[in-house]
Amino acid sequence: MPLREYIIKAKLKLVEIRLLNSDFTLTKIAHELGFTDVSHLSKTFKEYAGSSIREFKNNGEYRLLTRNACTA
Repeated sequence: MPLREYIIKAKLKLVEIRLLNSDFTLTKIAHELGFTDVSHLSKTFKEYAGSSIREFKNNGEYRLLTRNACTA
């Protein structure tokens, strides 16, 4: 796995944790983890997790933390 992909996946795992275990806004999460804005975060999340952030929050279960392979 290329280093860039590894870093993105690690950041997205942190996004999952923050979404399910905190009341941080998407803006705060995006800024904290180095995404340019919420749109960039949302697009990247959907690419790697296979669902939107809204769908993820509604399901309330981790995806990237339990998945070994990348969908992208």
